[in-house]
Amino acid sequence: MPSSFSDFRRSELFKPAIIVPTVIMLVFSIFNLTAPSDPARILSSFELGIVNEDVGPFPLISTKAIKGISKSLPFRVTLLKDSDTAKIALLKGQVSSVITFPENFSQLALSNKNLSIGVLNSQHLTIAETQIAGQLPTMVQIALSTFVSNLRASKLINQSPNSGMLVTTNVETIFKAKSLASPSAPFVMSFTTWMASMVGAILLFLGTRQMAFLNRAYVRTIVPVMTMGFASFTLAIVVTLTTLQWEVFLMAWLSVWLVSVCLTWLFLGVFEIIGLSALLIILPLVQYQSVLSGSVAPVSAAPDWLERIGTVVPFDAIGATYRAIIFGSDASLPFIWLLSAALIGIVLSWGSAIFKGRMRRRW
Repeated sequence: MPSSFSDFRRSELFKPAIIVPTVIMLVFSIFNLTAPSDPARILSSFELGIVNEDVGPFPLISTKAIKGISKSLPFRVTLLKDSDTAKIALLKGQVSSVITFPENFSQLALSNKNLSIGVLNSQHLTIAETQIAGQLPTMVQIALSTFVSNLRASKLINQSPNSGMLVTTNVETIFKAKSLASPSAPFVMSFTTWMASMVGAILLFLGTRQMAFLNRAYVRTIVPVMTMGFASFTLAIVVTLTTLQWEVFLMAWLSVWLVSVCLTWLFLGVFEIIGLSALLIILPLVQYQSVLSGSVAPVSAAPDWLERIGTVVPFDAIGATYRAIIFGSDASLPFIWLLSAALIGIVLSWGSAIFKGRMRRRW
């Protein structure tokens, strides 16, 4: 139907419908993959304030404990004069969290009694600092419990405590990121797939709404294959350049292309039946993909109601496939679900076009 494309090209939304999906994948991927977060640098930028109120006996056990914390935890440590000074420093963001050693720390450490230290946090800082500060009590508790246990054991046998690590670890990483952008790439691929599909479907739906029924069904079937093909091609180039993994280019391109085309067809079919009011369902679904895709965290870490949705519909299988492409692990796209979504969308688009065309001829 060559005339179908001619009609579509006369629409004011022709250029946006063709270009915008590529722009979304290009801009979002560049901004996220050229400035990836480095977990090691985030931890090393965490400023831990320490207030030592311990008064004896001399030499202070707390001083040794502070040195042990400095060695065992990957944070920067700042010694503060007192609790008031520490609170002011935390409010100003000069430190990210504060732990306070009580005045009887040394005395209790050498006894058989339990100890308690104070932890002062605040959630007005950055998200990373807030999350680390939330985990800090457990980390400090483990580190100090090990230190005190070692101290008491050494006291019983009348020997100096071992200041070194009693246990070492041999770390083996099966699938290792080749660049800082690699861990972020699956999330970027997943989010841009859904976002570009939604926006592309909206523009294509509006741009073809005034066309003849069969012509617009034809355009809505063919155009997504072309627009999403080019958009996913652009995304694959950005992914391979930022992750330094040219071997993943073809699979990244083809997988994103397939998923985005199927989603676009589904969205167009739903728009055809219930109009743009379908955004009340589609838009939240796209936004929640950061949780449902399993790219940022496992679906089991999501709120209960989202976890139930993710259990019924395997959204995370798409994210798992994108991770497999980047890291070389084992996963595959949910082809049955994707092809079912594509078929539903095409049937809705063509079925509506045929039905409305016959109804118009009858009247």
